[in-house]
Amino acid sequence: MMQFKNMMAGCWMATLCLTGTVQAHPHVFVDAHAGFQIDADNYLQALQIAWQYDAFTTLFLFDALDLDSDADGQLSADDLATVASAETDWPPDYNGDVHLEFNHNATKLTRPENAKARMVDGQIIVSFDLPLASPVDMSGQHASLRLYDPVFYYAYSVNVMPSSQQLDAPCRATANPFKPNEAEASALVQLAALSREETPDEPDIGAQFSDEVVLTCR
Repeated sequence: MMQFKNMMAGCWMATLCLTGTVQAHPHVFVDAHAGFQIDADNYLQALQIAWQYDAFTTLFLFDALDLDSDADGQLSADDLATVASAETDWPPDYNGDVHLEFNHNATKLTRPENAKARMVDGQIIVSFDLPLASPVDMSGQHASLRLYDPVFYYAYSVNVMPSSQQLDAPCRATANPFKPNEAEASALVQLAALSREETPDEPDIGAQFSDEVVLTCR
């Protein structure tokens, strides 16, 4: 995904010049789902992540990746493989906007595996596994997962995959949507005044407006 952020900014600026349309921060909206791979010994081995892009971003990917060569509005198996590969070919310093904490300490993640892409109702969905660098014993513990872009160009809404919500499982994940207080609501209004080419002054501002998924284990 990271390699497209700069490309998308340039593309949208060109679009603005043609249409006169203005939209403030954030500019890209992703409906995400998160799940957790936990082994029989209660060790968290990997995250499961799925990104569903908004319709405009989907159209951008059609153009940027030269998809749908027959222009029938459908993606072939080769097209979907291209999307999955491109969206999970991250540079070394990029974490996919995925932030996992265990006991309030950041947990190191590795690179995406088992990436797949599909189309649902005209929107691209990319899913993948994201292994932990070192599995974590979750017995009697909890972990916090957030998906956010530090500069808030991308906005993620996060829900839990059904497999991580089973009542009889030793671990259960719960999504806590972001609800702004008065100060945060004011900050969102200020961000809305920024143009696409502007970046918020405050570092890591996306963390302030992120949903949280809490994993709690017996």
